[in-house]
Amino acid sequence: MVLRGVEPRNVINIYEIAWTGGASGDWNSTQDGERALFLVRVENGRYHIVRDWWRCIFPVTSGPHSRLPLDDSHPLWERIALMNWWMERSNEATQNPYPHFRNNDPGNVLGLWRTVKIERGLVRHPSRSVRVLACQALVALGGWGQDECWEALSEQDRAYLTDYYHYRDFAKEVAAGRLNLQKLDASWWWPRFTSRDERRLLTTVSNPKRRAELCQMYEREYPGDPDTGCPANRLPPATIVSERGDRPLVGPWPR
Repeated sequence: MVLRGVEPRNVINIYEIAWTGGASGDWNSTQDGERALFLVRVENGRYHIVRDWWRCIFPVTSGPHSRLPLDDSHPLWERIALMNWWMERSNEATQNPYPHFRNNDPGNVLGLWRTVKIERGLVRHPSRSVRVLACQALVALGGWGQDECWEALSEQDRAYLTDYYHYRDFAKEVAAGRLNLQKLDASWWWPRFTSRDERRLLTTVSNPKRRAELCQMYEREYPGDPDTGCPANRLPPATIVSERGDRPLVGPWPR
């Protein structure tokens, strides 16, 4: 309603049930100065957070925007998700108290392939912190071979990720994933991933030989589909989000 310009109040009081049960962590917490999306419903003339157990407050980590991407002909959830990936040149991920992009698509509408293309675009963002977070998101997929950005990270960046995510050793995960891609041929990978988005991801794995084989399989199964990583000798596709939505990113981040 605020985005549509029909909410007349400068401050809106929102209530939620105080019961927490065994919940801990940042399920519905906010930080001072944080920009956030609150999902609410109207009850007796008051706004009530829609869920009291799992997260229904989503930090907007892409910086300030005056509008949502796209227009009203597109689903609201798609526009909200794209807003969370709309990182302009001046936006710094250091504004984000959550060092990840885990809650960027609260409606789960973009899909795996579309999200990975956006993350690949952010690997080229001028902000170092954005690039590191984007690479972390790709590497964290684990076993998908979406890890070509790993070499671009400095030792300091890699150490930061390992220190923050102390329960994960990303360097070992990358090495293990690459070994699997080397040992297991395309005929092993192809039948284990059956959705279109998963198979699109297989056309962008970081092993050149396996990628070429998987591209051949994809093109036989889905002839004429241009939205893939094929041919295998080109850079995997990347996109950038603007007020017009997600668009192909060719070359470096635009000035």
